[in-house]
Amino acid sequence: MIIQKIPHYIDSMLTQEMARMELEGGKAVIAWYTNQENKQSVVHSHPYHEIIIPIKGSIVHYYSGGSLYTLHIGEMIFLPAEQFHSGKYDVTDTVSERLVVQIDNDIWQTAARRAGLEHPNWMQEITILSADSVSAWDLRGLLERMSLNPYLKRQYQELILESQLVELQLLISQTADEQHTRAPSSTSSLIAKAVAYLQENYTNPELTVADLANYTYTSREYLSRSFKKYTMESIHGYLTNLRMQHCRRAIAAGMSILDACTDSGFSNYSSFLKTFRRLYGMTPAEYRSHLNTLCAESHLTSFPNEESPLAEQPE
Repeated sequence: MIIQKIPHYIDSMLTQEMARMELEGGKAVIAWYTNQENKQSVVHSHPYHEIIIPIKGSIVHYYSGGSLYTLHIGEMIFLPAEQFHSGKYDVTDTVSERLVVQIDNDIWQTAARRAGLEHPNWMQEITILSADSVSAWDLRGLLERMSLNPYLKRQYQELILESQLVELQLLISQTADEQHTRAPSSTSSLIAKAVAYLQENYTNPELTVADLANYTYTSREYLSRSFKKYTMESIHGYLTNLRMQHCRRAIAAGMSILDACTDSGFSNYSSFLKTFRRLYGMTPAEYRSHLNTLCAESHLTSFPNEESPLAEQPE
């Protein structure tokens, strides 16, 4: 069964650095995610494109830029590169399982040129395909076949992956042209404006909720309630997640922990250390050591081992 060859992660938390490491070993990463206890992901973005199909459980919610996207079993969502988003998984009555594909932007654009696609609208924004279309064109099967590429002869791998991506993009384009896609469940221009401001100014240690309320010409109370509804996070939590993502990138790039802290907008080092440990279950120093270990292991493993898949990750 094909799914047995896809790495399986249970209740894992995505960190952007680990995702970047895995994509260094190939142009696409296909994984199976199960959430049994972990009900949501933090706000994050990727340098690659992401495609997700919920396989089991109930609906999944994604939040991005002031919009709420509700994804049902069998539907498929496309998330463009560098799109900040978070996910919420309903695991009250059952587990939530998803097939997740992460695709390097360079090979994605190469495939788009081969397909003759000149920046279609669906590639520029979050797009949801209907379950009927996903089933009719067997898009899940196409994504699962992509997971077998590492088992091909090395000289075949990239060409076959490009061909698969051309097929995928053309099928999505036809589905979009036939209007078998869905818009966001709801959208707030107020929250979109607030989110954009936070993403542009989160490294400012003086940034406050009052500043954001003044910028959006609304009260702190109303803004806080609306923000929670559309992002699944408090304003403070959202700001902390943006800063932590920036900080983790800086640590992974070799910056000292103190400099990464201040460069990311944290003004209190002691509070930063406590928050980091609370969110990730380790200190920044332990995190750096963990990254170094993963990096060393990735250089030792050049071919996938289905008996012992790589550890960690999303959405």
